[in-house]
Amino acid sequence: MDSLSTSPHRRASFEFDCIDADYVDGAGPRLLDGFRAERTKPFALLRVVTTPARFGHFAGATPAPADWFYLEIEPDASGLPAWHAQLEGNGYSAHARGVLTYARQLDTPDKTRGPRSRPQTLGAAATPRLGLPSSLVSACAPLPKPATRAAISTVLKRVPQAASVLVRDVGQANFVSLCDDRGRAILHFDVGFPISFNRHTFPSNFDINRSETPPIVLSHWDWDHLHGAFHLPHLLECRWIVPNQRLGPGAARLARILAEKGNLLVRPPNARIRFPFGELVRSQGPARDLNNSGLTILATLTSGRSALLTGDADYAHLMHANATKVDHLVATHHGARFNADAASVPMPNNRHGQLVISYGYRNVYRHPHAEALSKHANSGWTTCLTTAGRRGVASRGDRIMN
Repeated sequence: MDSLSTSPHRRASFEFDCIDADYVDGAGPRLLDGFRAERTKPFALLRVVTTPARFGHFAGATPAPADWFYLEIEPDASGLPAWHAQLEGNGYSAHARGVLTYARQLDTPDKTRGPRSRPQTLGAAATPRLGLPSSLVSACAPLPKPATRAAISTVLKRVPQAASVLVRDVGQANFVSLCDDRGRAILHFDVGFPISFNRHTFPSNFDINRSETPPIVLSHWDWDHLHGAFHLPHLLECRWIVPNQRLGPGAARLARILAEKGNLLVRPPNARIRFPFGELVRSQGPARDLNNSGLTILATLTSGRSALLTGDADYAHLMHANATKVDHLVATHHGARFNADAASVPMPNNRHGQLVISYGYRNVYRHPHAEALSKHANSGWTTCLTTAGRRGVASRGDRIMN
């Protein structure tokens, strides 16, 4: 969920990672067939724009991360404004506008009590409360047993010390590469492309060397941090180090594809993983909160300068011991508002410190927010670069920190 303003009655953008209910009801024991790489039809994303209070009144509950809902949409009817994007071979790249006509929260099998303990089908829309099929719960929990700290450390120890941090201009998404002194990517931190709702923010001249398949650290399982894997299939051949989080259907499909290739390394719990020029840790937010329970990296470049990569984690949840002062910072959550006060924002080591914000011009979430910019400025970040550029100051493009 992203709030679209600071108004007390602010609207918000609710995005759901979906699977077709009729498919789930009809698939039976063959449900997992739909999670294969060659299958795309059952999966979709749905964006609903309304106030939290109105959604709660409409659906009987306001969505929170990791909640399941049964949703019905129609092209033209009475209800809440909605945008529907069906999964295609290159991801969620196109959408159609419609109306959300019905919504109810689903009871998960482990939370249902009494006569509701038997999971109902998703299609039982006439009942005020619906059960989530246990087969779908199982299908969306594909993450294998966490890898050992040694296994992940072995992958990261093979990465040479980076000379620069390349924040790629991908529009409204996050795609950061640590590069060697020749500009070759040696580690990706997130591989995001915009999903269809922000497709207009993607640059027309994006380029990447497809022969480079370095390890990928995924900060968290949000689409604008992983969607590049659908546009750039060579990324599926990389080793992915990922947080152990609850997944929606589309994200679970990607995890299964990577696991079948032997390229999925799930970070073990409570592991602070150090490698020759940095450390990889988990943010300390609630487990249900994907943004604030994701992975972050603090790296030291060959110049001796430090760079902090936060994904969408609020600064108050960072767990790096030496991140109170850094030389370079990729701003959290594309410049969105965050709860931490200015005192929690890492400070620049000196006046040459660089702050970079990765976002797309005229994105639907209205990032970056003035409040976030002010907090960074109050913490000493006087030099702020954005991948979107600033009219009359700089054109859009990649940003490099070294």
